[in-house]
Amino acid sequence: MGTSHMGVSRIEEYYTESHFDYKLLWALEDSHGLHAGYHDGRDRSHAEAVENMNRELADRAGIGPDDRVLDCGCGVGGSSVWLATERGATVTGVDIVPLQLREARTLAAEAGVADRATFTRGDFTDLPVADDSVDVIWGIEAICHAEDKAEFVAEAARVLRPDGRLIVADGFRAVDSMTPSERESMNVWLDGWAVPNLATLDGFHTALTDAGFETVESVDETGQVLPSSRRLYWASRLLRPFGRVASAVGLRNETQEDNRRAARYQHETLTDGLWQYGIVSAKR
Repeated sequence: MGTSHMGVSRIEEYYTESHFDYKLLWALEDSHGLHAGYHDGRDRSHAEAVENMNRELADRAGIGPDDRVLDCGCGVGGSSVWLATERGATVTGVDIVPLQLREARTLAAEAGVADRATFTRGDFTDLPVADDSVDVIWGIEAICHAEDKAEFVAEAARVLRPDGRLIVADGFRAVDSMTPSERESMNVWLDGWAVPNLATLDGFHTALTDAGFETVESVDETGQVLPSSRRLYWASRLLRPFGRVASAVGLRNETQEDNRRAARYQHETLTDGLWQYGIVSAKR
């Protein structure tokens, strides 16, 4: 994850305290990823849709066995391990959450790819990586945690080799202005998930071109992630009574309840057209 005005500790706290919720509601034992699924009509389960997202991004970036990939905000390592297993790539996952890095290393060892999927603690706005040393920059639903997305873009440009590729899937703000009610709903979602702000697709595109990237393509894929968004929405609504009782008796803390509420508002604001899910690709 990247730093923000919320600070590294806030992002780490969010993912650490919400880990059980993700295991319960996101089927981590099967999906091995915290990100949305790419629903193409052929997926038969949530885990298959999550894997589809990995496949979709890998295809768009043309990732193969000769590539060194940097997975920025790697989470529990599902995408990194998938790339090492299915594409034969050499992957370094970077994240700031120790719990997730431990999970990622365990997953890589169990999959037999610990030699090709390694993980280190670091901030993707200040990468512990040499200049011109990476073939592909990969980021799924992590770059949103950077307050200034241009800092991530600058680091990506620094560490990518000439002709290197970038692939990012994330949420992007879809409107220029909001009513007070719309802004409040967005804040419940973003604050609950430790996200300082969302860039627009146009703004992110401009940041990439200003940093020297070429062949920048931005595609609105909101329709493909709606089932994942609905999954979170209904989980939030169904778990609301339990959450209130559990909080009252000290079984759930404020961070966990904020996460549950955010799951509702991410869907309502998405279907209201306040944000969109985009996939952005570019070449150095």
